[in-house]
Amino acid sequence: MVSLYDVGTRCWYPDEKLGWISATVKSNKKNGNKHIIEFVPENDDSQVFTIETDNLSEENDKLPPLRNPPILEAAEDLTSLSYLNEPAVLQAIKLRYSQLNIYTYSGIVLIATNPFQRVEQLYSQDIIQAYAGKRRGELDPHLFAIAEDAYRCMKEDGENQTIVVSGESGAGKTVSAKYIMRYFATVEEDSELQSNIGTEHKSDMSDVEKQILATNPIMEAFGNAKTTRNDNSSRFGKYLEILFDKETSIIGARIRTYLLERSRLVFQPSTERNYHIFYQMLAGMSSSEKEALGLQTADDYKYTNQGGMPQIEGIDDAEEFRITNEALSLIGIDKSKQSEIYKILAALLHIGNIDIAATKNDAHLSSDEPNLTKACELLGIDAVSFAKWCVKKQITTRNEKITSNLNHKQALVARDSFAKYIYSALFDWLVDYVNSDLCPDEVAARVKSFIGVLDIYGFEHFEKNSFEQFCINYANEKLQQEFNQHVFKLEQEEYIKEQIEWSFIDFADNQPCIDVIENRLGILSLLDEESRLPADVTYDIEGFIEKNRDTVGEGHLEVMKNTTNPLLQSILEIIDKNAAALEASKPETKHQEQRLLIRNRLWVPCSRIR
Repeated sequence: MVSLYDVGTRCWYPDEKLGWISATVKSNKKNGNKHIIEFVPENDDSQVFTIETDNLSEENDKLPPLRNPPILEAAEDLTSLSYLNEPAVLQAIKLRYSQLNIYTYSGIVLIATNPFQRVEQLYSQDIIQAYAGKRRGELDPHLFAIAEDAYRCMKEDGENQTIVVSGESGAGKTVSAKYIMRYFATVEEDSELQSNIGTEHKSDMSDVEKQILATNPIMEAFGNAKTTRNDNSSRFGKYLEILFDKETSIIGARIRTYLLERSRLVFQPSTERNYHIFYQMLAGMSSSEKEALGLQTADDYKYTNQGGMPQIEGIDDAEEFRITNEALSLIGIDKSKQSEIYKILAALLHIGNIDIAATKNDAHLSSDEPNLTKACELLGIDAVSFAKWCVKKQITTRNEKITSNLNHKQALVARDSFAKYIYSALFDWLVDYVNSDLCPDEVAARVKSFIGVLDIYGFEHFEKNSFEQFCINYANEKLQQEFNQHVFKLEQEEYIKEQIEWSFIDFADNQPCIDVIENRLGILSLLDEESRLPADVTYDIEGFIEKNRDTVGEGHLEVMKNTTNPLLQSILEIIDKNAAALEASKPETKHQEQRLLIRNRLWVPCSRIR
């Protein structure tokens, strides 16, 4: 009778450099109650590893994990592996990746690996139609199978669905989310397929479907940037709801955004860039357009030159600018309104170049400083008042208003805070405009169900981690907690309830970490009073309180309110509307989050192959 770890048994032996290497049992001798087992690496029989143990069970941590038969090693579903262990999972994904099979199932989860190359053949219209009407498992693992599964469940059960796309930075989450959206926008129903047999697939999307896809280049231009790990990194979280009527036809969409990285506007680390739109604008505008706005090149502005990376290899910013403008036109933002947007963006670049002089204890700024003059002209605000509140602050007490001077460092912060406030407000205005175009009141009244796609930026661990990384990683902790609850806790509770025999799966429960952040005396609570994942992260808490507040002084707010720029006036109205809505919803915020999480979910964790 063959037993585990007999001579010839293949296993995975830990290796410092490679992680795991394949090895074979050379001998298995018994000495009393002990087994002395010798392992030989398959690619180097000069080495021998010896383990002594009294337990030959697979659960013995001292023994190396067993290797699967070759026929199973590249399984489409990891749950079909005879031996489900870490090296077996890595080997399966590695083998499939080498064959350009970048998708692998793990039960209810689809694992996606970033190919770091264009593989358009995987996402053609023919492939889209191949998955239409098919159940998961009938065809190879694919994003489209997950999308079709969500659509089928929504149609059959009448329940809303959410596809959660997760993973570390640079793993391909945004691209995956875009392909899911493309599937819903271009797939044909079974009835359409039958009537179109022998003809070409539909070539024309509806206006609504085109508009939904147009949101991608817009949100990427204004919300994505080059980082050290990813040339197109999302610097915000996005939850897109694709809306269906009672006939399960797409009638609109809604977007919710989270945690826009405001600080990127005014600071970029080495080799990184500001938001794409600035470089697109500077590369794609005509000479006369740039002259009217007083613009030059990305190298000439503090807000675009700090990373020393004005261009991304293989990316044509001028062409991307054209694509962004086309997308804006599709959702109803015409050329005139686009010009108003770029006028505001140009003003922000000039603000970053404003030269504030330092005196012994204070800061000085003249209202005729050239960059300030141009910025105020474009924004339609008073230059004298703007200059004043860059170097002074006002505190309002019960009985009076007290004005004091700022030092040079504080003045720079005031200048940059003004710019961040406007950019963040412009971003919110864009989202609001998209929503009003894709989900007006008459559409909202017809919505029967929706499929949500969550694309939130991944876990980050840099040399210096600040408040932004804390917020990002906290969001990822919450996602991981929900994944644990959905995949492990609830399933295992169901097994117990139904008295199914099974082996308990030990997983890393990150609830203690969540408690430290969320509890009444947790980090977030303490921050407000003043104002488990891939790695342990150490945070530099300098600036946490200021970034949590991230406010603009009363003086600068008053300057903005008196603007003569029509678009800036509209943007400020959106800020007031959103602030009122946020204040009204505070008691319900946690319940809203829970309602989002209890919808039926499909998981697509993305990974980078190193």
